Amino acid sequence: MFDLQSVTGKIITGNLLFAACCIVYLIWWSVAFRPGYTAAMGVKGFLFLATAVLGVAGLAVIIQGCNMTSGGVRYVGIIAAGAAVYIVLLILTNVLMHRQVTTELMLIVFWACMQICACDALYGADVISRAVFIVLAVIVLVFAAAGMICYLKYYDLPPMTAFYDGMVPLILFAVCMIGEAVYLIVSK
Repeated sequence: MFDLQSVTGKIITGNLLFAACCIVYLIWWSVAFRPGYTAAMGVKGFLFLATAVLGVAGLAVIIQGCNMTSGGVRYVGIIAAGAAVYIVLLILTNVLMHRQVTTELMLIVFWACMQICACDALYGADVISRAVFIVLAVIVLVFAAAGMICYLKYYDLPPMTAFYDGMVPLILFAVCMIGEAVYLIVSK
């Protein structure tokens, strides 16, 4: 088993909390954005709040795990690269592609940065090999790219198709984080 206070324990716990955030976000999306369906404001509010709490909790625990390694300078570089990517994507999608800006763009880039930082912490703590780090980073980037494709296509789709399209990134991100957590648990 793993120690919950270790880098591995923190990353696993953070990933599972963030995966739970994605699952609750999916439920919220299902009741808040399903075409032809209206949920009570209290239900939507509770689910949105639960999504935020789980997301912040997951992020906080992942940051704790990342701070347990000596990779702080790399994290600054990863976050700076993510900020630059966000600005470029914001300009490309809004100015050149005329896509309405929503928080999902920020969340996709933010999620990828968070996951790469977590993988870097695991690599820096000698929990995973360089090859595993590269495989996990590629998976994160592929899933983020798929999320971007969904983000770009959303407004061009019929309402019900767009509704399902909006779910794809959440499902991919939850699967990625749960898969990483399972891998870390099984590989110990």
